Amino acid sequence: MPSSPAVFRCVMIGLGLALSGCATTIPEAQLHDYALLVPQDVTGNGAAVTEIDRGPNRMALQMTAEGSNILPGVRTRPGVNVLPGRHTIEVNVCYGGGARSCTPDTYVFEAQPGVAYVLRGPAQTIVMLDRFKKSPLGELYPAAQHAFVSQQEWTTMRNGELAAAADAGLRLSEQRQRDLPMIRKVGAHVCQEAGRDIIYSGYVERLTDDKMQIRIAEAHFKGNPNLRPGGFVPTTVWASPMQWDLCN
Repeated sequence: MPSSPAVFRCVMIGLGLALSGCATTIPEAQLHDYALLVPQDVTGNGAAVTEIDRGPNRMALQMTAEGSNILPGVRTRPGVNVLPGRHTIEVNVCYGGGARSCTPDTYVFEAQPGVAYVLRGPAQTIVMLDRFKKSPLGELYPAAQHAFVSQQEWTTMRNGELAAAADAGLRLSEQRQRDLPMIRKVGAHVCQEAGRDIIYSGYVERLTDDKMQIRIAEAHFKGNPNLRPGGFVPTTVWASPMQWDLCN
């Protein structure tokens, strides 16, 4: 439920973290209706859930002693109870003494009742446990914009990305086939994208049946033709015409 002036708040200062909320006693029978958010203490200097949702939907923290050492071999801190739903959760992790050494991590996911979520860092999976039996229930995987998704959703997203990349590669190959007569001309201005960042450009100098000699004259960063990568030296290469495109 959203916080309001009518909600009783208490402030706890500890481990370099200022937490706005209250340690609440929820009857055990009602705990089945709540999810448990548990922060991992990566460095041993402190970690805590400091915010659930933002703006008018911000919730008062319902802190609990539950959560410490909930996952074998992983140092965790006491958690926070939250009702089911999609939430934006902020966790402060401290890397030294004092609040200035703490940095926030953000997690966005759909919380389910009766599940404990171990928040291990924005690049790590979220481990899910049955909060009562402590048995594993799987993991949530990091996606875009701080979101975490199930393995099935992640696989679907990954397959979609691979399919999109394959389609893009096919379109590029087809375009090169159409441009091939123009590419295979002495003096043609050709370009090649290296990775996702750098564009090399040069001119065709010689031809064989299956290769062409290219004098690579320039290199620049993609999207900014005036910005040059350091250390570039003009060079000459032999390459397949199907590895190069006509420069726009």
